[in-house]
Amino acid sequence: MSRFLLMLMVAGSMSGQVPGLSDKQLQNAAASFKALRSSASSDELPCPKGRDQTAEAQFGDYVIRTFRWPEPEGCVQILRKGKVVHSLTGGSDYQIGGFYKAPHMAVGTDVTGSGKPDAIIGEWSGGAHCCFTMFVFEIGDKFREIGQIHADHSDRAHFVDLNRDGHYEFVGSEWAFAYWGTSFMDSPAPEVILNYSNRRFGLAYDLMRRPGPTSDEFAKLVEDVASDENWNPRAGSDCLEGCGAPVSLWKGMLEMMYTGHADLGWKLLDQSWPIQQQGKPLFIRQFCKQLRYSHYWHDLKNAIGGCPPKF
Repeated sequence: MSRFLLMLMVAGSMSGQVPGLSDKQLQNAAASFKALRSSASSDELPCPKGRDQTAEAQFGDYVIRTFRWPEPEGCVQILRKGKVVHSLTGGSDYQIGGFYKAPHMAVGTDVTGSGKPDAIIGEWSGGAHCCFTMFVFEIGDKFREIGQIHADHSDRAHFVDLNRDGHYEFVGSEWAFAYWGTSFMDSPAPEVILNYSNRRFGLAYDLMRRPGPTSDEFAKLVEDVASDENWNPRAGSDCLEGCGAPVSLWKGMLEMMYTGHADLGWKLLDQSWPIQQQGKPLFIRQFCKQLRYSHYWHDLKNAIGGCPPKF
């Protein structure tokens, strides 16, 4: 069917003036015209005309373009041989190669170590510091999305080959406890390292391990937490966050758990909690509930055990 005839049929369907055609035929014609119009302008989608192109990168048959102004919402087009194969919209800003405050990865870098070229797109939702999402695409003989990493507040999170084995790791922070019982500035955010394995990005817990504190260092930590002036003995039995404990307690616990010393994290809780302070069992339940909100809880649980632990 010619494009002219198709347009004529659709125009007629809108006015009810195409004799000899059923309603079903007119509906099919309208759908075909919509598809034809979309395919004819696919190089313009999803970014409305008039937006400024902010960046472009090429690799082989692929071209990646980002757009934003004058509208505040950003968008991305990934083209192969001139045809849009993927698009992103909804974020306030998009960066080719990573987040705008972090080191970028060149388009075509083999990020996963699979031997195939990849492309990284960093998305910022807008706002003071949240939220940041990393999109990873394979741009070889086949195009596919490999994965998404929800970095939350980690505007400096990035990929780096930590152990120089040709596989890039993602280094960011754990933000499950952002604003939990405290301000954002005081919220603990231990480092997390992810790698690509079994078709997904998960915790590289072996790379997150650090030497534990000496006995003297641990004793000093217990003393500091126990004597923290921010303990609140008047915390109610229905508390939802912190239960009267200072931030220094769960900051120390999280640091231990994310560096391979979960047993010391629980030991810090037991030894620093004042005898006269109520609400310890409730604190443990609330702490574990919050920890399970982590993007990485499945992997963390496999590494440290349940929360609370079964000793």
